Amino acid sequence: MLASTVALRHGGACRTSDLEHAGLSRRAIASAVTRGEIERLRRGAFAHPGIATDLKRAIRVGGRLACVSAAQLHGLRLLHPPGELHVLVDAHSTRLRHPLDSGARLVQGDPSVRLHWSERGMVSTVSPALVPLVECLAQMLVCLPDLDALCAIDAARERVDWRADHPQLLDDLGFERLLEALPVTLRRVAERSVTGSQAVGETVARERFRTAGIPVRPQVPLPGGYWADLMIGDRLVFEVDGEGPHMLPGQFDRDRSRWGWLKAIGYVHLSYSHTQVLHDWDSIENVVRMLMRQGAHLTR
Repeated sequence: MLASTVALRHGGACRTSDLEHAGLSRRAIASAVTRGEIERLRRGAFAHPGIATDLKRAIRVGGRLACVSAAQLHGLRLLHPPGELHVLVDAHSTRLRHPLDSGARLVQGDPSVRLHWSERGMVSTVSPALVPLVECLAQMLVCLPDLDALCAIDAARERVDWRADHPQLLDDLGFERLLEALPVTLRRVAERSVTGSQAVGETVARERFRTAGIPVRPQVPLPGGYWADLMIGDRLVFEVDGEGPHMLPGQFDRDRSRWGWLKAIGYVHLSYSHTQVLHDWDSIENVVRMLMRQGAHLTR
């Protein structure tokens, strides 16, 4: 059996014992490394050349890719990309290596690596090289600001019934497992997530409205088969453009047709870009409060 096949069967990475169990001798393993069929990442740890670079780096350190670094490979939307490599390692690990050079020890406090220590021990530091989704989200809630974690949880729970190519990554049972694994304070944060958010900007806007004391409802059905990203009161529709469905081909024209229809039947509509929601929130909140003072959010 090819060494690369063994690695793929173990999720892209494997140990010497996995290769030997498949019938490969030490000499055959060395030859596979020389040919570039597999990569030797550290003593006893190998990987298929095609796996993600961050997975290789985490294995080289001596652990598994974790937290926000793992969230990227799970396909989650992120408010901020990771500035360091997050790695889950055994609490008793003593031979941690640099993510770019297995011959160099990992220096304590290295700014390129954020270690997450596992007190319960790990069966393997090689396979699987990626922490499971529920564990990944729990780590984000502990490690990152609440808003960053909520953006990822919203992405994992997103339910788009009309898109067969977009399955829900974290179903209701998985979400319950996540809640059960959290302390009360973090559970309350996770419970603020929703299944209807389709972009980071929607999550950010929803949370900033909550902080401002402005009640909103996400993904509210509207006449004509439309949906509001967020609804304030009875008829103030708030939408975030620039990510998700708003970037689909032809959506520019469809958006304007929808806006015209909503205004014609009595809704007030606000639309802001993803960038504005993230970086110019004070101006947005001022406009919303002005409209609310005029009663624009209430049925007349």
